[in-house]
Order: sequence, then C-alpha cells, then structure tokens
Amino acid sequence: MSSQTKITVIGAGSAVFGPPTIAGILKNPDLRGVELFLHDINAQGLEKIHALAEKLNTNFSAEARIRSSTNREEALDGADFVILSIAVDREECWKLDREIALKYGINHYAENGGPGSFAHTARNLSVIMPILRDMEKYCPNAWLLNFTNPVPKICTAAARYTKIKTIGICHQIQFGYFILAGLFAEELGLKIPKDFNFRWNDQSIALFRLMSKKARERFFIRAFGLNHFTWMLSVTERETGKDLYPEIRERVPKIRKTLPSFEPLTMEVFEVFGLLPVPGDCHLCEYLPYTHNIHRKTWERYDIQMYDFEWAKRGRERMWEEIERAIQGETPLSRFEELETERGEFIIAGILRNLNAYEEAVNIANSGYIPNLPEGAIVEVPALLGSEGPVGLGGGKLPEPIAELCRRQILITELMVRAIVEEDRKLALEALALDPMIDDLEVARKILEEYLTVFAPYLAFKLH
Repeated sequence: MSSQTKITVIGAGSAVFGPPTIAGILKNPDLRGVELFLHDINAQGLEKIHALAEKLNTNFSAEARIRSSTNREEALDGADFVILSIAVDREECWKLDREIALKYGINHYAENGGPGSFAHTARNLSVIMPILRDMEKYCPNAWLLNFTNPVPKICTAAARYTKIKTIGICHQIQFGYFILAGLFAEELGLKIPKDFNFRWNDQSIALFRLMSKKARERFFIRAFGLNHFTWMLSVTERETGKDLYPEIRERVPKIRKTLPSFEPLTMEVFEVFGLLPVPGDCHLCEYLPYTHNIHRKTWERYDIQMYDFEWAKRGRERMWEEIERAIQGETPLSRFEELETERGEFIIAGILRNLNAYEEAVNIANSGYIPNLPEGAIVEVPALLGSEGPVGLGGGKLPEPIAELCRRQILITELMVRAIVEEDRKLALEALALDPMIDDLEVARKILEEYLTVFAPYLAFKLH
C-alpha cells in the first residue's frame, strides 16, 4: 500500500476512543503501511496515545508512519480518511441536558433523542462545523467517518451544509444480538440471572458482550431505520437461512412472564408494532414518548437504566493507568488487541481495497434503501463497501406505523440542524414543539430558552 494513504484520527487523545480505534487500524492487514495522523487539543493525552500507537505499530508489524499534532490544519492536510469522535465536557453537559428537562416533567436519556438532543447537537456542531470547513479546504476528497453523537444530526449537518463524503458509524447493532440471546438463551448455552436487565457496570457489560457474541455466531440480523432506532426486518439462522420470526413471536410473551426484567420496553414495543427494535431499552426510549412522564413514573415502570457517569469515569481512569503501564512495557500489548472497535478500520479497508465488504450498519443518505422514508434522510442500513463508498442494501418498506415514528424523528433532526447552523430560533422551537416528549408549548419555549442560556459558553451559534 502506498504510504500516501493518510488516516487522520480527530479526538485521538481520549482513553476511551483512542486505543481501540488505533489498535483496530494497526492490526488490520489491509491497512498496513498507512500514515496514521493523531490529532487532539489535549496535548498531554495525545502524547500518551502517540507513544502507545508506536508500541502497537511495532507489535502488529503494521509498518505505519505515525504522526501527531494539536494543529488541525496539519492533521487534515491531504487526508484520505478522517475519523471523528469528539465532545466538549460530554458527561457534565449530558447531566445538565437531562436535569433541565426533568424540571419540566420530562425524564429522558437526553443523548440522541428528546429535547436534550437539541443542546447536545448545538454544542457538538459548534466545534464540528469548523472541522468540516477545514476538511473542505485541506482534504476535500476525504471520507469522514463520524462516531460523534448525535450521529444522525451530525451527519445531516455534513450532508446539508458541506460537500464532505460522510459515513456515520455506531455499534448499536450489538444490542440486537443481545436481545436475541435473551430470547434464545437455552439454545445458545447461556445462563441468565432471573432478575437480569442491562446495567452500566462491569459485570453486566461482560455478560452483554458474551450474549451478543454467542447470538452473532448463530443468527443474522438485517436491520433498518435510524441510528439508535433501527428495527429487525429479518432474523435468520446463519447456517440454514431459517426465518426466526415465527419463533420470536412465540417466545416474547413467554420471556415477559419468565424474565420480566429483560428489556421490558423492547418486548412491549414488539408486541404492539410487530418488529423487534434493535437498540435496547436505554436507547429505544430516546425516540419514544412512553417512558418520559415523571408523574406516571413510566421510567421506573420499565426500569430504564440511565448511563452511569461515575462508572464511565472509573473506566477511563483504569484505561489511562493501563496505557501508562503499556508505554513503560509493564502491560502486555495483547490487552489492546482485544478491545472492541467501532469497525472504522473495516469500513476504511473496504473502501480503500475495493473489497465489496458487507457491513451490518452504516449511517448514510437514503437512496431508496427504505422506500417509505424521505430520500436523502440519514438512515442506518446494511451496506456493501467498495471504492465508491458504501452502497446501502434495500430491505423493503418499514411497517407504516414504524415508518411514521421514524419520519417524525427525521423532520425533528432536519429542523434542529437547520435551526443551529442557520441560527434560527423559530426552527428550534418548531423542532421541540414536534418532539413527542413535549406536550406543552410553554414547556417547549422554556426548555429552549434554558438550554440556550445555560450552554451559551459552548455555542458558536446564536439563535435569533
């Protein structure tokens, strides 16, 4: 491979994002010999990740040229692929997004959907739009692989306001396999605790990964929809191609009785709409109005698990310790080879090598892939990856009730992105007034005003 192939990683100085992304690239034989350019505004973190990358480069015999800089222009200049995962004070702001909505009676996950997603999008676009403008200047032909949430909204902004070729990436399909593992636990040789529900802790995550892995080996999901809001249009056995939906329909009522704690929102939504949602209760609730009402305590009824910020903080601290030990030669580098990635390296390899490789979930502009969703909307679909980029695989229409749920979210996304980039307060208010979690126009106005006031220091956009 020519050493001219340049992969730039923006946000590389993160203990969570940097190591798996870099290890994934360096251990992929199809990417041997690339130039890997690491960029972050956190100089101290970037220095440590660069040192780790040099160790991994030798360990994997990747023959990569590794560079790093806090200078974005240098990082982007001539890049062929740009991987983007950044956030400003992510968890502190995320808490505030949720707490502000709670004041108005709305209990929600506040990441990719609901009123909190407006503030989340506005903060991230404030730093991402300048990056996209720099890409247009310094690497206009590069592919952008966006990991930054809210994925559909960031990708919509890139599609509507730049010429950058953009692919949104998310690993949420894993939750679909986790759900199948719960339904077919006996066949997969899994023993699931009787009161088990997904939690943000080490023990639960370990079981989740085991369950997802076992189910992925046995089953095959074709999912379509929006990021964190996809639906299994088909579920088959890998070896035989057998349609598993008849069995799923029999098993869901049973698991609701025998293991009622297991993804109860997902199971009830399936019984109402007839398709299994992929994202798991934590993320499914982002787009639906069925859990937000604090007076009816619906969040508690479904036992929705909010992201555990303290758990995440402890995990980052442990990872930084492991990075330090690895740099000093005290930790085996195999530890980093085992890290799960967002599969950015496979997407890059598929495009670069024209592999015609299958990818289960990418976020790209709808081009007839889901016929009853708007053309050009950012949808999440399976795709083949070759030199022309991802080509989505059509899966047929979503059932109309589900399509209608998706269409509402697509319109909200379009309005929010336009409101932020065009600095239009009226469009922002319309987006919040359309949100299914808001049933009072006065609440929509007050939440908008409070988000804009509280997060003013983070916002490059001033809504008029």
